[in-house]
Amino acid sequence: SVFVVMTDDVLLHDELMMLPDYFLSINKEKKLGLKKITKISTVCQLLNAQQIGKTMFYEYCKLITLYLTVPVTTVTAERSFSVLNRRKTYLRCTMSQQRLNHIIIPHIHKNKLDLLDLKSVCSDFISKNENRKTFFGAV
Repeated sequence: SVFVVMTDDVLLHDELMMLPDYFLSINKEKKLGLKKITKISTVCQLLNAQQIGKTMFYEYCKLITLYLTVPVTTVTAERSFSVLNRRKTYLRCTMSQQRLNHIIIPHIHKNKLDLLDLKSVCSDFISKNENRKTFFGAV
């Protein structure tokens, strides 16, 4: 017996060959009156029209999901640069580049910073130096 493994690109190619006929049949069946598909939202609507759409065009749905997810991942970087620009405008005249970098990193990653136990961070900081131990005492 021969076992054939179809790769994702082969499956996607086959799905893309069947897709126009599927869209035509859904358009006729649901009486949508579509002449031309120009938006991703229309494609999603047609694929969601019947449960078999997502199953039959699984690779195509994965491709659409990736396409719709990419803008979200670039927003994080844009948001970080926006924060940097706001901070830099405020601090431009009074701060060195190194200090600016040290200040901006906690601001960008404040969700991780909120998870830190401040008492343990302070006690670790104090325990590293004899003068701090003398000034702050045992923490």
